[in-house]
Order: sequence, then C-alpha cells, then structure tokens
Amino acid sequence: MKKQWSYITVLMLSTPLLFFSCGTSSEVKSDDFAAVDSSKDHFEQKANIQYAKNFTVGYHGNYKVVHTKASLSSWEGNGNEIREDVMVLVQKGTPAPELNGELSGATIIPIPAERVALNIQNGESFMSELDLFEKVVAVGGAVSYDDSIRNRVLNKDLAQLGYSWHQPANLEVLLETKADLFLMNLSNLDFADVLDKSRNLGVATAPVFEWAEGDYLGRAEWIKFYSLFFNAEAEANLKFDQIEEGVKSIRILTKELKNKPTMLWGYYAGKDRWVVHTNSIEAQFMRDIGVVNVLEDFSRPVRNSGEPMSSERLLVKANEATHWMIGDIHSVSLPSENYLNRFTSWKNGNLYHNMKRRKPEFNAFDSYGNAVVRPDRILKDLVKLIHSEKLPNHELYFMDHFEKSMTLPLEVKDSFYN
Repeated sequence: MKKQWSYITVLMLSTPLLFFSCGTSSEVKSDDFAAVDSSKDHFEQKANIQYAKNFTVGYHGNYKVVHTKASLSSWEGNGNEIREDVMVLVQKGTPAPELNGELSGATIIPIPAERVALNIQNGESFMSELDLFEKVVAVGGAVSYDDSIRNRVLNKDLAQLGYSWHQPANLEVLLETKADLFLMNLSNLDFADVLDKSRNLGVATAPVFEWAEGDYLGRAEWIKFYSLFFNAEAEANLKFDQIEEGVKSIRILTKELKNKPTMLWGYYAGKDRWVVHTNSIEAQFMRDIGVVNVLEDFSRPVRNSGEPMSSERLLVKANEATHWMIGDIHSVSLPSENYLNRFTSWKNGNLYHNMKRRKPEFNAFDSYGNAVVRPDRILKDLVKLIHSEKLPNHELYFMDHFEKSMTLPLEVKDSFYN
C-alpha cells in the first residue's frame, strides 16, 4: 500500500477545489447549478419511508433534504454520542437553496451522482439491487462475495478505501478516484472525524447508518436512501415493495401455526461464553417464522450483535430448545460433545448455520452483503429448515443444515483486507 499522505498535505493540494457556503464544504462545479426555474417538481418519484428510523427525506421542487442520525460508540469504550447530519441534494442544472434556518450548516450534494465510493459490503449489494453498480469506483476491499467485484478490486479496476468496521477511509485513495459521492458507512465514534475531513477535501460525503436500525425491514429500507443520490426512487420503491411482500407472505404463512417449535440462536465465543439473541433482528426473524425463541426478551434494548451468556446459564435456559442456529461466521471451536449432548436440539440434529453463501478462502461472507438487503430470503430459508412442508420448493439461499462434523472457526485470510 502506498504511504498515507498527511491530512495537511492533502488539504493543501485540494484547497483550490473547495466550495464554502454557510458552513458547507463540498466540491461544487459552477455548471452544477444554474439560474433556472426551480419551482418545477424535478422528482416525480419519491421515497416513502415506512420502517427506517435513522434517515428521513423531504422533497422541495429541485432539491431533497435528507436527515440522518445514529448513536455512535467508541470501540475503546471512551464515549457514546448521537450524530446527526443534514444534506441538501440539489438537482444538477438548478440553483441550490440558501442554507439558513433548518438548513444552516447543511451539506450540498449535486445529484445524480456519477462516480461513487463505498466502504462496506452491503453498500455493494444495495447498489447492485438498484442496477447502479457501474457507477462505483471504490469499495472497502477485496472480500466481496461477488467474484466479479472482488476480481475488479484485485485487478485494481476498483480502488480500496478500507472497510468501515476495521479502519477509517483512506482519503488519499478517495481523492485519486475522483469520486463525486462517498456513501460512507459510519459505525464507530473513533472514525467520525473522517466525515468532516472527507467533506473538507471537496468530496460530497453522506453518512450511512443502516447498521443502527433495530428492525430488519428498516435496515433493508436503506435501499431507498441509496436511491436518493441517483433519482432512482422508483426502482428502490419497487424493489423494497417486493421484499416487503415476501416478508408479509411468510408472516401470514406462519401466523396460525399451532404447537410452535422452540428455538435457540447463538454461537460459541470461547472461554465458556456464548453470544445469543434475546432482542435483535435475529430474534425478530424467529418471531416471524412461527417459533418460540426460548431466550426472547423484547423488553431489553435492541442489541443486534447479541448478548453474552455463560455456558452454564445457557444450559439451564435453553437445553430443551428443539432447534438451534449454532453455526456462525464468528464462532470458535465448539465445546465438548459431552456438554453439547445435554441440548435436545444437538442430540436430535436440528442444527443450522447462516454461512451457506461463504467463500472462506477469500474471507467473503454474503451475510455481510445481500443478507442485509434481502430479509425475505432469510425468512424463507428459516421456514424451509424448520417448517419444510410450508415451502417445499424453496431452495436454501443463506442458511443450511449444520453438520456436527463441520469445522469451526472457518479459515479466513486476513490478507484480503485492505
């Protein structure tokens, strides 16, 4: 990897390109906005947000006002704060509004964007679902499940910015791509200053907080957020309607089930500690496929990463569960057979994993990509596994049966990370 430029050096080289207005710093070319009639409604197709809680959009003739927010924590445990952001997406060829009142300090972004940078795997999936991936010039790295994307990265046809969960975006590389939009997954308070740095360098940057959603349809609905920057709301609405319809069909299919089976969803983290799901998106999946989650507790705060639980407590609370989602990307080697045989699900072989779409030789797992966008497929997989008679013709997509002979943890190659 080339030596990282210092922030000061990059800023000095980029300063002539900057456009400053009312606290906004984004590169705006003179021909992006023109003094023409802005009263026309330039956005006949609009996004209607139903489930997502971490972004909103309002339409105002020739521009859109987008609000985002999320609670960011530091990996080091040094703080937690709410980060809010306001962006004004202005149709190219029309004048930008004055940034005063509620728009004071907002960031202006000309749309539609043409050269886009991403720094998380599900961003690739959102763009692909919208048939917009040809506009992508940079991704997080080379661990995409999609062979064509990974090969383009390895062939240096796509730049590598670094994945948002591992490191801040490489601003030198970002500038080299000449991206006119950076859809930046911002998941860590330690990296929050990169948003401002990127904007100060003249790159229109939008924070993405899909990961902060507490509802799986809310998470999937961020496809509409991505669409805003390309005037692709019609495509996003259609795609999301299909996803939502698939989810509703599963809920209807399993709603009246009697004698619901019981289920546990948790992986082994080592040292007599498990990570289990009590109130999370995984807990919602279990609820919506007609099983009883033996650890369900929706009174607790949503925690999509799962809750820690000791081996002793798990045995007490979940030993009689009839089904177990035990195989996970993050799982270490399972404990002894003597311990596992105390669980009904293990003895009966009703075991499952969420790693069907995996390429461990490339450290690539599609649960980081398409699974975020397509919860309908996850639900169908679960129904097929647990209520096979309900979907006899469904082919498993993300999930499959876990064989006791399966080796955990899965071998990965860290060299594929930037």
